[in-house]
This record gives sequence, structure tokens and C-alpha cells, in this order.
Amino acid sequence: MAKNIQVQHKLETERAVYADRVRFKQILYNLLSNAVKFTPKSGRISIECVEEGNFVRLSVTDTGIGIRAEDQAVVFEEFRQVEGSSGTTHEGTGLGLAITKRLVEQQGGKISLDSEPGKGSRFTFTLPVGSSKPASNVLPVREPSHPPTAAETNSRKPLVLVVDDELAARELLASYLDSEYRIVMAESGAEAVTKAQQLRPDAITLDVLMPGGNGFETLVALRKAPDTANIPIIIVSIVDQRQVGFALGAADYLMKPIRKPVLLEAIRKHVLPSEDDDAAILLVDDDPKTLELLEETLRSAGYETQSVQSGARALEVLSSKLVSAVLLDLLMPGMNGFEVIRHVRKEATLKDLPIFVMTAKTLAHEEIALLSRETQALFQKNGSWQQQLIVEVGKVVQSRKLAKSAGQS
Repeated sequence: MAKNIQVQHKLETERAVYADRVRFKQILYNLLSNAVKFTPKSGRISIECVEEGNFVRLSVTDTGIGIRAEDQAVVFEEFRQVEGSSGTTHEGTGLGLAITKRLVEQQGGKISLDSEPGKGSRFTFTLPVGSSKPASNVLPVREPSHPPTAAETNSRKPLVLVVDDELAARELLASYLDSEYRIVMAESGAEAVTKAQQLRPDAITLDVLMPGGNGFETLVALRKAPDTANIPIIIVSIVDQRQVGFALGAADYLMKPIRKPVLLEAIRKHVLPSEDDDAAILLVDDDPKTLELLEETLRSAGYETQSVQSGARALEVLSSKLVSAVLLDLLMPGMNGFEVIRHVRKEATLKDLPIFVMTAKTLAHEEIALLSRETQALFQKNGSWQQQLIVEVGKVVQSRKLAKSAGQS
């Protein structure tokens, strides 16, 4: 509206796609927000959807500034930003399209670009049609068809009960949590009380506005029952009634719309970490999109991660939780990465903790020398770092496991 841009759509198929609804929305939102960002006033954006064999093809086309041929090959790479016609680089981290590409490929699709400077750009992605067999790596968030079995209940990931009457809201919270927690869902207060008594979750997220009794009544019922009285309950609501929530026994109160780091931080404050030989890798960066990409990269290789957005918070986690390694940004407000390294190496219990550094900073010779002494590896954000990161992390984790097994033999 602010730029008077017309948005048109052309739907040539009504076939369903097999996709995670939340991540599908994120893909489309990323492409549309990019189109708006790079399209001048009174421009046009069109969305097209057609069937193509066993896939549905969606395109977002704009009449914006376009992308030079030499830049088109790198727009999907991490931390890469292309220059506009005036030679200026637009604001952002250079991660939006990289994350979009990863989300598309995780769901069995592909993404491509067709662009001409001064005439606009067309981003096209595909997703499998709903009737086709899903790719093995496609893991949509869905409602559990049955409560967790005893074997699942005894697995090492903590269990979180997500309570909300809206399916989309439950899916969104589950997509934020499912990398670190097992999830079970309830769509009403009565169902929440029943499942909480049956499953004894490690934490509960609870909406306030629900039909058939509000969330505060559910909170009171859970607090009165001996089996559920001590479970941390985190209110997640569009209604700001914090004082009421805390007075009735809520452990935390979060306002919708909620961001993933905020929710994870709230859960971690109240859920004890599980004892595990494969401790998480602590990711420290003040940029949420960088953390999201790092999480995706490491988890796709089988590693658990925990993310924080400041050096001070990183030190808090390290003082109370066992981690297998730290991946650290240097340029952060408040306490920078060098200060974090100095504090860590002063602690006797952390002096051998593996530290990896990823930065966009141009380093002086003395800084490189210090990092060579105190850390295991250094990666530049504007380089191709994923594969080498996995290799270096694998070396460190394997060597620590061998050292531990040798000490126990």
C-alpha cells in the first residue's frame, strides 16, 4: 500500500501440495517481501501457480530493479547481497534467499531465478503434489495421531504440550520447538488437562482465548491437580494479562506474535537439560537469521544445537549446562566474541571446550594469532563454509568421544 504496488495472482490448478504449511508460508512470504523491497512505486507483483507433472510450480514475478547476470548465480548463497543499479547494497543479512532455498529443498522441491536488470525478476519454486509419495526428507508438522508410547516417553528429548484452539498456531509453535523437544498437542483446556495428567510433560504452552473455557481456567485446573502442579506453564497469548497469569501460577507469559528465539529461551529457562553424551553445540550470534541457518546446517548433519543472541547469555548457559562445542560470532553488541573467549578460557572447567568462530570481521594479524591459539577453527561468513564446518565439528566431537571412551576403559 505504501508503494502503491499492485499484487495479482493467477491460479491454474487446484491440486494440493505436500508441504509443511508453516514453512510453505515462510517461503512465499520471503519471496513476496523481497519483491516488494526491490520494486519501485506503482510497480506490479504477480503470483502464478500451475501444475507440472508430479509437482506444482509457483512463481513470484516483480517489475523491480532486476538482478545482473553475474549476480544471479550467487543470490541463493549465504551472506551474499547483490548491488542495485546505483551500486548500493540493500539493507539485510543476505540470508533470506539462502533460507528460502533450503526450505524448498527440504520439502522435495527446487527453486530458480530468471531476471533482467531494469525489467524485474521471477523466482520460481516447485513442491510435490499432494497425491504423490513424499520425499524421504520431507517432515511436515502434523497433529500426532496418538499419545507418545512408553518408549517415546523415555527418549532423551523433553516433552512439551502445546495447547491452542487454532491448528495453525499449534503448527507454528511445534515448528519452533520440534528440533529440541518432543511435541504433543491439545486444542482445548479439557484435552490439555487430560493429556497433562497422562503424559506428565516437561512444560506446557497455553493459549488464553479458547472456546469452552479460557486458558486461565485451565491453568488453575493444572495447578490444583497434584500430578500437574509443578509442570512449568508458559502462557502464549494475544491478550496482555501478565499479572493475572503470574498470580495464577504461570511460569512465564509471552505475547503473540511470538518469535522462535523468544519461545525457545522461555522453555529452556524452565526445562532441565537432559543428560546426554551428545551434548548440544551452543550457537552465539546476535542475528536471528544467521542462527536459523546455522541450526539448519548442523541439525541436518545430526547435531543438536542451542542458540543464544548475546555473549552474556552464552556465559550463563555455559555456567549451568554441558555443551559439546561453541560456535561464536565476534561482532556482537555488549560483550563481543573476544570477551566471551577470554571469559571461557579463564574457567578451569571450560579451558578445553572447543570453540569455532564465524565472523564477517576483517581481522588484524594479532587477532588471527589469538584465535589460532584459543579456538579450533575460523570461518568467514562471506565464504562457502557449510561443508568445512561439518568436517571440523565432526573431528572435534569424534576426538572428544574417543578421549572419553579411553578414560572409561
